[in-house]
Amino acid sequence: MIPTPADPFEEWFRLPVEALPDDSPYEVRRARPEEFPRLYDVVDRAFGVKRPRDLFDWLYLRNPFGIARCWIVVERKTGDVLKTGAAYPWPVWRGSEPLLGSLGGDAATLPDWQRRGLSRVRNQVRNTHPWYARFCGIAGPNEGSRAVMRKQGRGANVLGRLRGGVALLRTEGAFDAIGAPALLGRPLGAVSDAFFAAWPGRRAAGGEAPGRIERVARFTGDFDAVTLRHMAWPEFWCPHNADFLNWRYLDHPTESYVGLARVEDERPTAYAVVRLAGRGATLAELAVGPPPRGSRRALLLEAMALAREAGCAYLNFFATPGFPHWGALRSAGFLPYVSKNYAEASCPRLEPDVQQMRNWQILPGDRDYH
Repeated sequence: MIPTPADPFEEWFRLPVEALPDDSPYEVRRARPEEFPRLYDVVDRAFGVKRPRDLFDWLYLRNPFGIARCWIVVERKTGDVLKTGAAYPWPVWRGSEPLLGSLGGDAATLPDWQRRGLSRVRNQVRNTHPWYARFCGIAGPNEGSRAVMRKQGRGANVLGRLRGGVALLRTEGAFDAIGAPALLGRPLGAVSDAFFAAWPGRRAAGGEAPGRIERVARFTGDFDAVTLRHMAWPEFWCPHNADFLNWRYLDHPTESYVGLARVEDERPTAYAVVRLAGRGATLAELAVGPPPRGSRRALLLEAMALAREAGCAYLNFFATPGFPHWGALRSAGFLPYVSKNYAEASCPRLEPDVQQMRNWQILPGDRDYH
């Protein structure tokens, strides 16, 4: 079993930190859960999109690993929250050692207060927390965040661009997903059409593997053994136990995820999770063993069939280059492409090892899609 640790929120909240000078126009502090609705408003205003409050609550309050840790910048004169940023407790290990892991997200500043150095102000206080050097955080920084990190001298925390792979499930609409130039559309279309012509035979061949593939109603502790057996990594990785998988996917309030498992002797031996989103699908999880008993190709073909039958034009995947199952993806028909997804990682006490892409295993499920 992969344990779900106790939530350290209260201890994190109580530990003393340095305060800004009394003459500063700002106060930097940690937010209590009862203040979270104010933070949701800041995020909505910063990004110009109103997200469902149930989605916020799922992410900030229902995570089985604990309550979101949020540092906020408040204007003393008005009491308004000007800036917020969340760290969601996340399962991050180094080998078999659990770390104080987190996933960063919702870094947001009110539009009128952007580019005024509030990140620097926030960091003056946040970085004095006694646990600061212990936190091992990951994130998926966008272009703006990467620019800010470079400006602040934290560019080394950007590991680089994640590697991409995509299965083209329908000729129409699939090529936009990978940014294929118009000149490549015809040869890619020929490959795609040939693949689909052979689809029934490919899927039937996958059924020759031992066991059966079925949908997952709920992840149970039996899946933890699969994760440890097939996903274990000697350096930094994110072991997703059953509690996490249920929360992250099956209990998601707004998105559609389907879990698939290969079952032998009534126990799971491999699993995958597919995110269905209109014309696109994402392979969010893949935990499979080596062939022949791992039946990697059969599970992948079933995931592709699921996405295709849902009307998706492509099944996307991205991960660090060291992900152990890139070969299985290629054999199932996934094509390489230049991903737009970047990875960020930081842990002051573990630098520079934590800042090396080759030391990490990160999957699509280890990202904040928003």
